Amino acid sequence: MQVKEPIGGQLEVLSKSDVEQIHGATMEVLIRLGVKVWSSAALRLFEDAGAEVNKKTMTAKLSEELVSETIHKAPSHFEFYGRDPAYKLLMGKNRVHFSLCGQGVKVQDVDGRIRLATVKDVENMARMADYFDDIHHSSMMTTPMDVPPETMHIHALWANLKNARKTTDGYNHGAKWAEETLRLGAIVRGGMDELMKKPMLLGFTNPVSPMQLSKELIEGAIIYAKHNQPVLYAPEALSGGTAPSTLAGLLVQQNAEVLSGIMVSQLAKAGAPVLYGTVSAAMDMRTGAPALGGPEVGLINLATAQLARHYGLPCRGTGGNTDSKLVDVQAGIESTLSLLLAAYSGMNFIYDAAGSLDGSIATSYGKIVVDAEICGMVTRILRGIEVTDETLAVDEIVKAGPSANYLGTPFTMKMFRKEHYMPMLLDRRSRDAWEADGGRGMEIAAREKAKQILKDHHPEPLPKDVLIQGDAFVKEVMRIYGH
Repeated sequence: MQVKEPIGGQLEVLSKSDVEQIHGATMEVLIRLGVKVWSSAALRLFEDAGAEVNKKTMTAKLSEELVSETIHKAPSHFEFYGRDPAYKLLMGKNRVHFSLCGQGVKVQDVDGRIRLATVKDVENMARMADYFDDIHHSSMMTTPMDVPPETMHIHALWANLKNARKTTDGYNHGAKWAEETLRLGAIVRGGMDELMKKPMLLGFTNPVSPMQLSKELIEGAIIYAKHNQPVLYAPEALSGGTAPSTLAGLLVQQNAEVLSGIMVSQLAKAGAPVLYGTVSAAMDMRTGAPALGGPEVGLINLATAQLARHYGLPCRGTGGNTDSKLVDVQAGIESTLSLLLAAYSGMNFIYDAAGSLDGSIATSYGKIVVDAEICGMVTRILRGIEVTDETLAVDEIVKAGPSANYLGTPFTMKMFRKEHYMPMLLDRRSRDAWEADGGRGMEIAAREKAKQILKDHHPEPLPKDVLIQGDAFVKEVMRIYGH
C-alpha cells in the first residue's frame, strides 16, 4: 500500500556553527554532569560500555567518544509497518508523517460536550485516523477511564488495532506492560518473529527534565529495543521551568537527554530503530503552564530536526497542539503554525498533529477533522511548485491569447487536481449559498463530518481467528491483574 509521504526540511533556523556549538556544549554537560539513570539495568548498560558510573547517585558521565560511537549504531532511517503489513512508512530522509494526538484523559464529543474518555473513543478515533489519507499514524488518542488503570494499555492498544490498518502506538511504561503489548502485537502480526521483522508498535520514552531517565520508561524501552520496535526519545523540557530560559540552553539540555536515552536503546541492541525527538516548549511565566501552542514550539522543532540530521537520526516533533479549550481561532492559529513549521523542518513523525485541545489534556472529534484539513494543506505546501516544460504552460498561454479564460480547457482539466488543494471542510461558497445551506461555522461543520465518518467508515476487520485470540489475550491480562 503506497503511502504518499510529503518531504520537508526546506527550512532551517540554526547555522552550521550553531549546531556545532550546541553539540559541544552538550558534550560538556554529559562529561561534567552526566545523566541520572533511575534504572539499575540501564545504568549497568552504561557501565559495561565504559561510562563513568556512580551507583550511589545513579548517574552516568558520558565521554564524547562513547556518545558518538554508540549513537552511530542507530539506523538513519527505518521502515515502520501498519497492522496491515502492506502499509508502511519510511521514517527518515526528510519524509513527513502526521499522527493523531495521544492519551488525553478527556474528550470533546461530537455534540461539543467535554467528558472523560472511554475505550469506545479509542475505537472511534482510530476509525477516523484510518479514514483520512493525510493522517498517517493512529495513536492511542485517549486514555480510557472506563477500564482498570493497570489494564488501560492493553484495552487501548486492542481498540486501536481492531479499528485502523495503519501504524500504531505501543506502550512501554514498564517492562511488564511493554511485554504485554508485544504479545498482543505478535498475535496480530502472526508471531513475534514476524513482529520483529515488520515492527508495528511505537514506544514512547520521555526523559525527565532536567537530565533524568525514569526507571519504568527506560526499562520498557530496553524491552522494545530488544524486540526491534521503534522507540522515540522526546523530553518535554520547559524553557524557564525544567530547562534554561534561553532556547539555546534548552536545546543543549534536551540534546543531552535525548542522546543519553538513544544510547540505552543502542546498548541494549545495536541497530534498534529510534527517533530523536522533542515535546519541549516555553513555560508561560504568568500561569506556570506549558505554552504548547506558543511560537517557541515551532522554533524548537526546527532546531531539533537540524540536530537530528547532524547525528544522522530520524526525528519526532510535535505540531497541532493548542492551549485553547475550544475549536476556535486560537486553536487554528496555534495548530497551523506549529504544524507548518514542524513539517517544513523535515520532522519525520509529527505527533499531536490532529485532535488536540487544552494542551492535549482533551481530544476532540471535531478538531481531528479540522486538523486533517490543515495537514492536507501543509502536505500541498511541502510539494512545492513543479517547474517543467509542461507546467510552465507557454503553449497554453500563447494559444489562449489576451483576455483568455482558462476555465474548462483540456490543460486545466488535466492539471488542476494535481496543482490545487481541494478542501474537504473549508467553505469557499458565496455568503448567499452558505446562508441558504444553514450558515454553519467550521466547528459545527467539523462535528457533522466526524459523525458522518463514524456512521459510514468501517475499516477492514482483522481476521476472525486473530480477533478471537486477541479478545482471549485481553481477558487473560485482566485476570492477571485481578479483574
